[in-house]
Amino acid sequence: MRPRAVSIDQQVAKALSHPMRAQILTVIAEGKASPKQVAERLGQDIRSVAYHVRVLQRLGCLELVETRQRRGATEHFYKVTERAVQGP
Repeated sequence: MRPRAVSIDQQVAKALSHPMRAQILTVIAEGKASPKQVAERLGQDIRSVAYHVRVLQRLGCLELVETRQRRGATEHFYKVTERAVQGP
């Protein structure tokens, strides 16, 4: 008897291939957050967090839910998609 193959969503697997992405998903799963808020919470550089947030959004694990003007810049807020939470 052969073991059953497990279906893994390749996009979610790629998203979780970097440890910071998994941490970002964990933080944003608690409620919408901006890359700045996530960076402060994780004690990481904002540029690195923003990069990984863009990757997660491109892979369909995060979605933009709100924007706010902050001192001449736009702050983006994201939430975790159902795809990232439930998998395939």
